[in-house]
Amino acid sequence: MRVLIWFVIMLVSVSLQSTVIPVISIGGVRPDFVLVVVISAALTRGRETGLLCGAFGGILQDLLSAGPFGLNTLTKMLLGLLIGFFERKVNQGNLLLPLVAIAAGTVGATLMSAMFLLFYGFGASILAVLWQMVPTIAYHILLAAPVHAAMLWVKRRQASNLGG
Repeated sequence: MRVLIWFVIMLVSVSLQSTVIPVISIGGVRPDFVLVVVISAALTRGRETGLLCGAFGGILQDLLSAGPFGLNTLTKMLLGLLIGFFERKVNQGNLLLPLVAIAAGTVGATLMSAMFLLFYGFGASILAVLWQMVPTIAYHILLAAPVHAAMLWVKRRQASNLGG
């Protein structure tokens, strides 16, 4: 049941990414809503959930993307796993934490994407990816608080369902 909940969350995230997010892009820069959800899920539920959400969200994004298949999956799975290691080491109620984690995760995702694009033979695209990193971080920081609050709510709901 828990896996199904996270699959639905990622399905909704990818749906928002492909329908609503293009409308709010400014100058061709769009936030990666799925990345924000993966990082927040990893922070609140740990590395297994981060890896799972990264896999689900990344595969769904790759299926809808015209880019090299696997780029989103690899990036989001790795970030979900790495950030998930910090779940037990952080204060879940601290609002600064998701902001810093989202900014660091965006930098990490951008650098991983650039590296994977180089390996895929798309070296000319790397400059464009790096150029959009700072405005993307700003977008992600704006999304961090509401998404993290939603992930904490999901965590509390799951805990109350297990306990009750």
